[in-house]
Amino acid sequence: MKSKVYFIETRDGESLQSLSEKVKLLYDAAGIKSVIDRGDMVAIKTSFGEKGNIGYLKPPLIKAAVDKVKVSGGKPFLVETNTLYVGKRSNAIDHLMLAYEHGFTIENTGAPIIIGDGLFGENDYIVKIDQKVCKNAYIAGVAKAANVIISIAHVTGHLATGMGTTFKNIGMGLSARGGKLAQHSGVIPQIIKKHCKICKVCQIWCPVDAITMGKDTAVIDPEKCIGCGECLAVCQFDAVKIAWDEDAINLQKKIAEYCLAILKEKKHKVAFFNFLTHITKHCDCMDKPFEPDISDIGIVASKDPVAVEKATIDIINERTGKDYFKHIWPKIDYTVQLKHAHEIGLGSLEYDLENITVDEKVSVT
Repeated sequence: MKSKVYFIETRDGESLQSLSEKVKLLYDAAGIKSVIDRGDMVAIKTSFGEKGNIGYLKPPLIKAAVDKVKVSGGKPFLVETNTLYVGKRSNAIDHLMLAYEHGFTIENTGAPIIIGDGLFGENDYIVKIDQKVCKNAYIAGVAKAANVIISIAHVTGHLATGMGTTFKNIGMGLSARGGKLAQHSGVIPQIIKKHCKICKVCQIWCPVDAITMGKDTAVIDPEKCIGCGECLAVCQFDAVKIAWDEDAINLQKKIAEYCLAILKEKKHKVAFFNFLTHITKHCDCMDKPFEPDISDIGIVASKDPVAVEKATIDIINERTGKDYFKHIWPKIDYTVQLKHAHEIGLGSLEYDLENITVDEKVSVT
């Protein structure tokens, strides 16, 4: 059975007010109200952008979804998780401060922010999935607790996966720090002796007692370590390091499988928006003010994460006249994530596309 996908065009230089109205039109056309029961806690997952980045989706666009969720009877909140890499989003305090600097205040969006994996990424929940690459997934506690998840993703390229959109926004963006570690690396964490203070915090937090205290440094037993990343999450002295050597194929498959772990209990309580605006080669995690590579195209919405990604790719390729993500990242087969997501039952590659016009009339393509 084909999934339903909805599309509305946008143009370069369009005002945030106009774009916000289009978010509301898509929300209604896609019937997103139906996934929300009165009183549901609705997690709106987006990115607040790294410091120095300009491509992230702006607060009025998120507020449009917040307003519609409230009308639908839900209790919306914005959710993000901490990053592994050093930056302004590696802990909840700095992350929140940056979000406020970028305008994501309750006054501007109408909803509070929750950093879904805790202060340092320690608040996780283990989901057993028994998939081809991942047997267990370490997801943010909030991803488990929320009744509804609405993804609002900005379409960009990505240096490790070729494309970073809904799958990355959910699979990477709602995993706890241990999940991010598991996705990016298959290597046991290492202790940097000169940074270790022998504070024992990592030992206390280790769920399998894989860490002991030596004379002058903590020691990780590779036979016991399960790669959950708790030590990385709680160390405040930069004494835990990992090797970022996971290849693009496995990384994409892991991201898809983490999406499954996060969404499998919410099959009929999810919705997805992809913004095909300010599209750049690099994602919004980069601390650079990248200008868009191509003209703005539109916004895509669906209740099916696979269909919304497939439609996004098809629309961009049709507009640009080329396989856009393959063109900007020729060494990465970005379609791995899409195919694997379909294979593990996340959604359908077949879809019917409906164009939504500004006057709220629908024309079937």
